[in-house]
Amino acid sequence: MPPISLVSDATTDQEKRRDEDNQQEILRRAGWKTLFAFTTKRHLPVFGALVLSAVVAGLTLPTMAILYGILFRQFADYASGRITGSILLRNASKYCTYMTAVAAGNWLANSIYFTAVLLFGELQAASARDRIFKALLEKDQEWYDTREHGIAAYLPAIRMHIRDLQLSTSVPLGECFQALVFGLGSLGVSFYFSWNLTLVIICAVPLVYVLMVVLSGRLSKRTYEQAAKLQEALKYVTNAVTSIETVKCCGGERFELQRYTEIIAKAGYLYGCQANLRSIQLGFMQFITFSIFVQGFWYGSYLVNAGKKDAGDVLTTFWGALMAVQGITDFLPQLIVLEKGKLAGSKLEALIWQASKLEKVSKSESNVSPDKCKGDVEFKEVSFAYSTRPNHLALRSASMFFPAGETTFVIGKSGSGKSTLGQLLIRFYEPASGHISIDGTPLKDLRSRWLRENITLVEQHSVLFNDTIRENIVMGKPGQHVTEDQVAQVIDFAILKEMMNNLPDGLDTMVGTGGNSLSGGQKQRVALARARLRDTPILILDESTSALDYITRSAILSEIRRWRTGRTTIVITHDISQIHPNDFVYVMESSRVLQEGYRKQIENEPNSALSGFVGSDNADEEPASPNGNDDTDAFLSLYEESWSSGPANPSRPNSATFFGEGLLSPVIIAGRSSMILSNRRRPSVPDLTPPSRPRSVASNRTSVHSKARPTQLDLRIPPSARLNSTRPNSMKRSRTLQESEEGQTDTAQSLTIRQILSTVWPALDWRSRMLLIFAFICAIIHAAATPVFAVFFAKLQSTLFYPLGSQHQALIYALTILAIAIVDGLAYYGHNFLFDYCAQTWINVLRKEGMERVLLQPREFFDREENSVSRLAECLDHGAEEARNLPGRFVGIVVVLIVMCIIAVIWGMLLSWKLTLVTLATGPILFAGTQCYNAISAYWERLSGLEDDNIGSVMHETFVNIKTVRCLVLEDVFRKRFRETVLTALRVGMKRAIYSGSIFGINYAAVFFVSAFLFWYGALLVSQRQFSVVDIIQVFGLLLLSVNHINFIANYIPQINLSRDGATKLIRLSRLPIDSHEHEGTVQLRSAGDIVFQDLFFAYPTRKAHTVLNGINLRIPRGSYTAIVGSSGSGKSTVTALLMKLYQTGSNGQHDFTNADLAISKHNIKTLHTSTLRSKMAIVSQTPFLFPGSIAENISYGLSESSQRASMEGIREAASAAGIAEFIDSLPLGYQTPVGEGGTGLSGGQAQRISIARALARKPNVLILDEATSALDVESAGIVRDTIQRLVAETKGKESGMTVIIITHAREMMAIAEHIVMLDKGRVVDEGSFDEMKKRNGPFARLLRGEAPDRGMW
Repeated sequence: MPPISLVSDATTDQEKRRDEDNQQEILRRAGWKTLFAFTTKRHLPVFGALVLSAVVAGLTLPTMAILYGILFRQFADYASGRITGSILLRNASKYCTYMTAVAAGNWLANSIYFTAVLLFGELQAASARDRIFKALLEKDQEWYDTREHGIAAYLPAIRMHIRDLQLSTSVPLGECFQALVFGLGSLGVSFYFSWNLTLVIICAVPLVYVLMVVLSGRLSKRTYEQAAKLQEALKYVTNAVTSIETVKCCGGERFELQRYTEIIAKAGYLYGCQANLRSIQLGFMQFITFSIFVQGFWYGSYLVNAGKKDAGDVLTTFWGALMAVQGITDFLPQLIVLEKGKLAGSKLEALIWQASKLEKVSKSESNVSPDKCKGDVEFKEVSFAYSTRPNHLALRSASMFFPAGETTFVIGKSGSGKSTLGQLLIRFYEPASGHISIDGTPLKDLRSRWLRENITLVEQHSVLFNDTIRENIVMGKPGQHVTEDQVAQVIDFAILKEMMNNLPDGLDTMVGTGGNSLSGGQKQRVALARARLRDTPILILDESTSALDYITRSAILSEIRRWRTGRTTIVITHDISQIHPNDFVYVMESSRVLQEGYRKQIENEPNSALSGFVGSDNADEEPASPNGNDDTDAFLSLYEESWSSGPANPSRPNSATFFGEGLLSPVIIAGRSSMILSNRRRPSVPDLTPPSRPRSVASNRTSVHSKARPTQLDLRIPPSARLNSTRPNSMKRSRTLQESEEGQTDTAQSLTIRQILSTVWPALDWRSRMLLIFAFICAIIHAAATPVFAVFFAKLQSTLFYPLGSQHQALIYALTILAIAIVDGLAYYGHNFLFDYCAQTWINVLRKEGMERVLLQPREFFDREENSVSRLAECLDHGAEEARNLPGRFVGIVVVLIVMCIIAVIWGMLLSWKLTLVTLATGPILFAGTQCYNAISAYWERLSGLEDDNIGSVMHETFVNIKTVRCLVLEDVFRKRFRETVLTALRVGMKRAIYSGSIFGINYAAVFFVSAFLFWYGALLVSQRQFSVVDIIQVFGLLLLSVNHINFIANYIPQINLSRDGATKLIRLSRLPIDSHEHEGTVQLRSAGDIVFQDLFFAYPTRKAHTVLNGINLRIPRGSYTAIVGSSGSGKSTVTALLMKLYQTGSNGQHDFTNADLAISKHNIKTLHTSTLRSKMAIVSQTPFLFPGSIAENISYGLSESSQRASMEGIREAASAAGIAEFIDSLPLGYQTPVGEGGTGLSGGQAQRISIARALARKPNVLILDEATSALDVESAGIVRDTIQRLVAETKGKESGMTVIIITHAREMMAIAEHIVMLDKGRVVDEGSFDEMKKRNGPFARLLRGEAPDRGMW
């Protein structure tokens, strides 16, 4: 390995460690300022209104404390005989009027305050979303590659952080301001009336502070750990849903569920630790709140007895101190939310701060934007290693030159470094050494945007966005006006016209998330149409036609050659049949350029590097058929021949077809020669027909242009080019994205809180149920403690009215209050911890049930918009975290409130039934206000949640497909789309703030109006001598504390509605029906034998009016090797989907067990147990999917750990059979090398071979290969072919014989098949052996020759 690579690797590792260390340092040092990390100057007016209104609203409470003290003084003076009843009533009326005025001020201030806090939270969220989106767009590709759990799992975590930040900077932040102002104001009142008594009362505060700091440190650590586990759980959710077909076909549902359950159990344990620490904090604060009055009243009694203070001053001081402590108590629960917000803010800030190489480069580059791009591309001694595999060079001292205006091919085996060339040229990565230049300008000096505007990269797995086909094509020219004529031209170019005609909405058909409603071939054609519209000077085609059938491929490649005449084109492939004899070729192997030159020259050299590839072109040659017109041996070379209804050029010999002479032959430049390991630069010659070019080639090219190329491809489109409406997603299904009317779930309708809570008890085990019972007991004790405390506190206050002889009585009351404080503190701890613990258990059960139900849904479930990856992940992650608060926090509060009110009312009735009844009469008014506020808040919370889902969808689509976004220079398009979505959410948030704030103020202030009225009515009763002062004061204490708790619960309504929304979505998942066809059937096969299709009709559930399979009859014997062939859209992949029971057979989709249209081992497939059936089969689709994990884990995926097949011996055997063992052994970590998102990047061929190994490791009875060798080079495909032949031969005639079904266009795979079935339009139109079908010149032979089928035959 070159030294430069080692230095680069070391540097990369050091930079990665430094970035991680810096990020951890930011998180460690995160202060409260991170809550305002996204605050801008434009937010300051709202923040100012928030602070000002919070101060005013907060100061009304100490003012109330003063008025309470004055009123109590009036009662004390009346009790001691200083004033008469009439004076008491007159003074009480005056001060109650003052209280009413203060309550009105509180109403106005709280209305403004609540509107401001909600609006400020919305602004913070909008600002954070904008900056995070911008930061993610600026991250380099290596950053995306190295996300530990993959970007798909990373995005929901970002959304959760933004939601946490928004929540903490809204109501909790405002509550903290109010609590602070309220507490400090009340403390100021206490100090004013008696500073020394105040100091005695609050002497325990330093102890409280020390304990809180210690516990907060541990709490933060557990919060970090839980967040990490939740993100890991997200990884499993996103990958399982994304690859749901692979999961189902491999029987991986239990495995995915087990992994998810284990990780959420760990996250749940960490949350339990948090709940314990938080409950200790709250329980201790509750103890302090009550116990401070013990020493305070001793000292207060002394001050009264000594004549230093009167009873009114002492009571005012106590009320002030009580309110100050209450302010601290109210502050603590909000502090927990603020801690989460601080953590979220710090993580978001760290994400923005974390420097990427792309940002560094953008600052240092010279931003050169040439006026014109000629198209000369040069790689000079370029070495490169992916950051995920720093010790393995993807390119090793590679030197290449691609002249302007020419088509050049790069060929090589899987993993040889071909695709890396395109990745480097488009500047996703920077080379470790060497340099790349365009038109002589170093790539690093060119502006990235200019570079991507002049280069188009079309990859094998084409990405389409969740928009219409028209918009996906027009994205080729973002920000430019595209005419209908231009769109029509590129549609004709990509042979999409008939497909458009077959779609109900034509070009305006939505393609679904990731283009999933189209087949792989259709997506490739749309991507090619988009590339044609861009028409850039440089085009890179990286296996961009691999999913097309031969007829369509030949037509499109012919059009590409014609289009790219005079433009630089780089074709990356492993298929030599695309290369003409006069094409210039670079041959790569083991990351090096092994050989270069014209194909016809290289092939003739001894030990040519092309020898391993040429075999695919001319292997297994057969003599011509007797009638002289059987050209099937040469059909692999027909890529360059368009389908035409006219006769072929009679002067053109078959050999010319085979060797590719003519038919839009590329421009051949003189002076090129065959060079082995040569770095000599090829000249760029603009002359299209230099004198040195062989005359025969030029003349052939001329005749081809004039005669052979079809002039109107759109008028006569072959059947293979039609819309493939027969193929399931990932198995080449194509259909329009039409939501099924059946099974639609109304996600807008929220469950009631009662319905949600009714699911808690059934979800708990016996231990959790016992703990829940104890939680209710603790809640009842805590609820009873408050009124009991109020009574003894009133008695303690009464000792101040009659100071003589009351010292001993005061001591008894004080010690009683101390005992109440101890019991209440313990009960409050148990109440908080046990409810939280049981809620986490409930959430774990719902998460597990939800994940299990999702995995058990039929395939069409995942095509609906409400079941997208981002929304399911959001529901199981952030939604579950919010839902837990409902039984964990709010149920306990409601229980306490109800019990407290019941006790207060009963006790109050015993002491003063009139005052109690009057208080109860105000209850309906308070309840109506709370319900009105709850309804408004719930409505707008739901709308805000829907907008947040839309934001998540845009983020997911942008950054999961970030390579395509950058390739097409769509950053501005998606930035605008995201900005519009954010602004829509902000507008909804502003309306929510205004409507909720207007009702919140009156709802909050209603308690103070009621208090003023009760004080006046109490004074009236006392003045009339109907009740004693002591009784009235006790009732005041009981009822006012209870009313305050009613008011307290109103503050939680927005959070309650968030929790209800999250719980509704989660319960919806846990209640998903499991009555689909996959759960029908109980017959368990010992082995899968003969397969029989009998008059089978089928239509996809979403398009029931369109029949895909039209009465096919087919028998596949056990142990046979059958190839299913046909043009695109003929129904081949639908057959495999039905065999895997992904869909129900029968066009009506009904569960009809009497119609045995598909039977396996003489059993109707509808009666077969689905999991058992799939365990006997294995399928390898054209698009492989690797799960995050090691190579060994991917190969053994879905197998039982105790199975011999899952042992390392079985894994190695499967890898060897798939031709991937040598590559795996060459890796430093071997079979333990991590792959998938966040792991080692593999080439398409390497990933495909691992998928094949995964299928072979299962030792299935039926092996299905759906174009599984299309991404493989000749050698790898040969290994797979030999393995299949060996497996079929070894098991031939045995009961456990392996049946192989292969869907293919490859002649070699067809040639070794025992039986070939040709489909067209869902019907069997030809079948037999390869030789038989060739000789009888039927539909199969015409398909091989690329001729139009004779429609009269079927």
